[in-house]
Amino acid sequence: MLDGLRAFFDGQTLSPHGICLLWRPELIWTHAVSDILIGLAYFSIPLALGVFLRRRPDVRFGWAVWMFVLFILLCGITHFMMVWTLWNADYGVEALIKVATATASVVTAIALWPLLPRAIAIPSAATLEASIARSEEHMSELQSRFGISY
Repeated sequence: MLDGLRAFFDGQTLSPHGICLLWRPELIWTHAVSDILIGLAYFSIPLALGVFLRRRPDVRFGWAVWMFVLFILLCGITHFMMVWTLWNADYGVEALIKVATATASVVTAIALWPLLPRAIAIPSAATLEASIARSEEHMSELQSRFGISY
């Protein structure tokens, strides 16, 4: 078992991904810079979502947003690992990161579908504003009818 685990993480017999690109600098750096930028964006997006959720604890289905945070962060780690494997053949670590990303992706996707009808049923801001306006009109009518003023 331990030998199998060692073999899984042993990159000595493997070549880094850059060899597939024939070590052509224009390809290597296009991949590296693109994956770094994607990874940074994938870290920024969940950070913004996390800040939003912390400042708005009243958000319905916040747990689902936290699932997206985890999924997107793992996607970012996957892209950073893709940069690493351009020069280092650590494909066992990359595989584990992909398993974690796949797990978070599938769990999030499965959880999202049953949630969708409930999320769609949440009244829109325009609907709520119209309801408030109607309530204020009714309140004004009642105040006028009964001679109440504030």
